Amino acid sequence: MLWHETGVCSGSELFFHTPSDYARRMLFYMTTCGCFYTNYDYRIQRENYHNYLLFYIRSGRLSLTSSGRSLVASEGQVGLLNCHAPHEYYTIGSTDFVWLHLDGSNIVDFYHQIIQMHDAFVFDTPHAEKIRDGIDEIISSHRNEQPLSEIHLSQKLYGLLIAMIDTDKPARAAEDDPVQRAIQFMQEQYQNPLSLEDIAAHVNMSRFHFARLFKRECGCSPHEYLILTRLNCAKHLLKTTDLPVKVIAQKVGYQNVSSFSSAFAERVGLAPTLFRQYRI
Repeated sequence: MLWHETGVCSGSELFFHTPSDYARRMLFYMTTCGCFYTNYDYRIQRENYHNYLLFYIRSGRLSLTSSGRSLVASEGQVGLLNCHAPHEYYTIGSTDFVWLHLDGSNIVDFYHQIIQMHDAFVFDTPHAEKIRDGIDEIISSHRNEQPLSEIHLSQKLYGLLIAMIDTDKPARAAEDDPVQRAIQFMQEQYQNPLSLEDIAAHVNMSRFHFARLFKRECGCSPHEYLILTRLNCAKHLLKTTDLPVKVIAQKVGYQNVSSFSSAFAERVGLAPTLFRQYRI
């Protein structure tokens, strides 16, 4: 489907998808997608468009403003713009980009996590080409008049969102990655008292910088990761041994059984003794 509006050049495509009530309630869904070739005249300014804009810049530049912040997306970069809030974007010269509008499910949580991880709504990612190919695949399905079912479309959209928070860095060795080294350290030393200072020192970083990097890449603080590691080990001991809860608490790094029980109940939803009784 060809599309012509101010600033959109010949060869551009635009496709629509109207989600069902079921999709709006249960799934990630898309409302429009396309590939645009634009010039200096292309400009969008809106108060609310009731969804999010996901895009990949194939060439050129796109200037975007949202929440009082202006950024420029360049070739190879990905962006996720909250179009529920006032926003503006325009192309700087000739620009080629693929995009789609999406919403639904827990996309708000994804958006905040992505912003926290990348500190921006436009960013570089080692998975940019995967995101580009995913958008291309959705566009192609509409171009060929073979749109995906709503469930399969939701799976594709979920995959795109996951790619934006994926912290895997294939080109980087684990021993050179401070976050992976910290994770390994915690998994090996969780039985012992560990402070944030201890973990940061192990990877030769300041406490503040390490904590920020860890949360950006893992989605939780080092302290929370350590707690979850200890609780996973405690679950195993509760189900595979007859050790008293107090002993298990000590084995997984808690000096106080009350603190252990509180942490366990808060995150598991059951007291350790009740968890032990429930069949898996």
